[in-house]
Amino acid sequence: MPTAQDLYQNSVDLVRQGHVRAALVALLDTLSLDPVHPGALEAAGRICRMLGSTSDADLFEAVVAEPGSAAPLFQLAYRMVEQARPDVGAAMLEQCLRNEPADTDIRRELAYARLQNRDFEPCLAALAPLQDDPDLSETERLEVHLLQAEAALYARRRPLCQEFLDRCEDMVADDAQRERIDALHALLGRSRRWDSLNDLELREWHFIQHAGVILKTAGGYFEDGSRAGRFDMLDLKPDMVAFLLQRLVDLLQTSGLRHDVVAAASETSAPLAACLARLLDVPWVPELVERGERSCLLVASNAAEFGPLVAGLARNTSEIRLFSLNLDWERDAPVCPEVVGVLARRALLPWETRYAIDPAGGDMREVPSDPRPADEIGAEVYALVHQLPDDGGRARAEFEGYYARLRADLVLGNEEQYPYRRRFTSLSPCWLAGGDDGDEPAPSGPSGTDAPDWNDIPADLLESLGLDSNPIAPDPVEGDRDEPG
Repeated sequence: MPTAQDLYQNSVDLVRQGHVRAALVALLDTLSLDPVHPGALEAAGRICRMLGSTSDADLFEAVVAEPGSAAPLFQLAYRMVEQARPDVGAAMLEQCLRNEPADTDIRRELAYARLQNRDFEPCLAALAPLQDDPDLSETERLEVHLLQAEAALYARRRPLCQEFLDRCEDMVADDAQRERIDALHALLGRSRRWDSLNDLELREWHFIQHAGVILKTAGGYFEDGSRAGRFDMLDLKPDMVAFLLQRLVDLLQTSGLRHDVVAAASETSAPLAACLARLLDVPWVPELVERGERSCLLVASNAAEFGPLVAGLARNTSEIRLFSLNLDWERDAPVCPEVVGVLARRALLPWETRYAIDPAGGDMREVPSDPRPADEIGAEVYALVHQLPDDGGRARAEFEGYYARLRADLVLGNEEQYPYRRRFTSLSPCWLAGGDDGDEPAPSGPSGTDAPDWNDIPADLLESLGLDSNPIAPDPVEGDRDEPG
């Protein structure tokens, strides 16, 4: 493992090659190991000023001007955490805490930095002295418990997370804190679908954090399932259901996706599964467990129906594909990344139980569900599919073209309506740096490789790194060199 001095020397080499932005990243890596490395602090400040980031330059220069002082180092550490370098910020805050061991602000910021760096046990250790600190207000102690609860869950210590949440419930929370408490309760609740958190992989943690990821659907509608913020119940008629299922079959055939069996996620979705099985010419089974080892298309009327099955679905591969006719974000449906749907709004199927106002008395009455067997209803929808008018393939092309553009475009829901949903994205204990599920947060100062004009690099920067004013100038060709005086 490279030492701080090794990393610092690497930054020198990068400057020598003209890669100043990459050199800044190397300097930050140096500071993550030695947060008060004088050469790295000075050089980082000079590079920031050269790149036009005067506020960052001021922070570095303040630390250089007051070595050993906790205040300027704390300000710089705060900035590092804010700029997605919690590793650097945590190292600086640990140094601050050594200088000011009684400072609660430093300790809380250190805990937050460790959480962002996915160091969950050290985060809990930093917060332990604060949980019963009499000098903290109730609001401040509530913030401590919220951070403890989140860290405990990601440290796979579910009972401890519940204990901290219980403490939160005994305190008076403001609106923002109440929303965070509710979000953590939701995370904890979704985590209970697994007996143990010790062997979970990224996909399971992704489900716990987000409740799922879906493809954008239904052009003209917002991601949360509303149209201009208004939620309208869409009462589907049998021919509309037939049209949507026909489009799905077209999409499966165009994509070359084949299944040995179709299964239903619920009694409500059973007629959908029965119709799709006929269209795909494969058997259908009322429940997923009946599929055996066969590849399966699991059909739901609403993505919420996947909830009871999610412990098994979260690890599924191509053996099981998910289809939901209705993807409604208002329900915070527990769906998995592969789920595909048609409608991004609440829908009512023709055979579902519903409620209607009695025209005679004006009272609400229940309209019972269709009592016929699912296979019989499915056969009726199947017949309607074959009665749809032939438009020459225009509707099919439009549907497939819409999905083709969005095939890899995953969304996490409406950020304004669910502001804390994105908060838990990269905190998974098994987060893969630079993996398929997301990239590591960009470090402060983009690591470009564009070489600047050496005439633009201040001489004092080169001098501080021990370099000449033109370190990559070619050696003069013999015979062209001017002879000394």
